[in-house]
Parts: sequence; C-alpha cells; structure tokens
Amino acid sequence: MTAEALELLPVLDLRLACRTVGEGRPVVFVHGNPTSSYLWRKVMSPRLGRCIAPDLPGMGNSDAVDGTDPHRYRFTTHQRYFDAFLDALHLDLDQPIVLVGHDWGGVLATSWARRHPDDVAGIAYLETLVAPVTWDSPNAPSPDLFQPLRGPAGEHLILTDNIFIEQVLQAGTLRHLSDHDLAAYRRPYLEPGESRRPMLTWAQEIPIDGEPADVHQIVTANARWMATCDVPKLFINGSPGALLTGPLREFCRDWPAQQEITVKGSHFLPEDSPAEIETALARWIPTLG
Repeated sequence: MTAEALELLPVLDLRLACRTVGEGRPVVFVHGNPTSSYLWRKVMSPRLGRCIAPDLPGMGNSDAVDGTDPHRYRFTTHQRYFDAFLDALHLDLDQPIVLVGHDWGGVLATSWARRHPDDVAGIAYLETLVAPVTWDSPNAPSPDLFQPLRGPAGEHLILTDNIFIEQVLQAGTLRHLSDHDLAAYRRPYLEPGESRRPMLTWAQEIPIDGEPADVHQIVTANARWMATCDVPKLFINGSPGALLTGPLREFCRDWPAQQEITVKGSHFLPEDSPAEIETALARWIPTLG
C-alpha cells in the first residue's frame, strides 16, 4: 500500500478510524488533545514502514462513547480502547512495533510499551507528559486556562466556546493553520455539548499535584520505566516547544538508549515541522534492527 487509506476498525463496542499508509514494519502514531490522526498526515510516509494512526474514541472519525457520563473519556477509557485497537491488529503485527506519540498519545504509547516491552521495537515521543507536574512547577499548564478548565467554568469554555479548537490549536502552532486544516480538526466538534467532552476530560486528566491519582500513578510508572529500560527511544524536541521544556526536557534527556533531534515548533510539532520529523524517523527506524 502506497496511498493513504482511512478505514473503520471494530474495537470493543466502537468503530475506531484508522489512517494507514505503506507496508512493512508497523509504526503506530498516536495523537493527543484536541487533534486526531490528521495531525500525522504529513509525517506518515511509505518509507517509514506500515504507518498506522488511529483516531481515539470521540475524536477524529471514530465513534463516540455512548451516554452522557462526564467521566466516560478518562485516560483509562482511552487506554482500554487503545489496547484493544492494537489487539485487533494483532494478526498483522508479526514483529515488534514502533510507537510515535504526541501529547496524550505519548502517554498512551508509553503505557502500552511499559506493559508490553517485548512487543516494542522503539518509542518516539514529542511534546508529551513525561512526568507528573505541580501547579508551582515551570512545566505546569497555564493556570489562567487550565485551572478554570478543571472547575465549573470548564464546561462552558470547552462544550460551548470550543476554545481548544478555536484558540489553543492555533496558539500552539507557529505556522498559520489554513481554513482547510482548521475545518478538519473542527469537524468532530461542530455541535456544542457532549461531542466536545473528550477535549474537556483530557484537560482535566493532566496529573497536577497528584490528581487524578490513578493518572498520576500511570505517568509516574511510565517515567520510571523510561528512565531505566533499554527500549530504543527518539526524543523529538521542539524549539521553542511548549509542554516538554525546562525541567521536564532535562529530565527525559538522561534516558538510556535514546537519540534526540530538535525541530522548529511550539506544541503541535507535526504541524510546524512534518518533513523534519519524517526524515528523523526515516533515519532512526532502520537502526532498530
């Protein structure tokens, strides 16, 4: 396969959309908040192998989780569906996979790798949460935005005003996003209300000052594992970057079996430097054996 394809794959009780291109070694790209597999469209390339990028539940072209429970899009739910997504691909994955994760996608990818180390050939990560944070740390998300998002004002800011799409997405990208690109990211969230719930819940799941406790434990376990495991890693650093900067940047730079490259960009690096990221992956993946 050399042309990009988008298909729906039955996963548990949902259909998850999956963007694919190429053949060979499986390379799984995992997006975060508020994006979708569309984030990877200019990074996925046949020369990397069999590139596979799912849309997480309720995001992109994937089905929404049924109901109105405000907690139905928690990290643990996404992890359950991501695990099942990779299980659904099991017959096609006859060799260890490469994982590439951005934002929450990096946390999902690392969590899966930590629990399936023999099935992972390498992990590439960019602008993701490599350890829990505190409100008074340099790596804390902007309190002016994220403290209201974790309180009563969050529902209005996200479910009504849609600020992650209308403000945060462009604010985290150095280049000007075209109307076409914004429309692609906006499409799952056109209707105010529960269609936008995934974006709000992701913002509330960031482990800050130990809460939520279960996500804090998962991110802590990920950090300890990455700091000691010999799984090959590629740290794609952003210049200037936004999330993975300062103390967290220095923290992950000491991880073993790791290469590092720097690309221009703020938070959404695949929008700012897709060619540079693709080239870095094309050089790194063949070294994984």
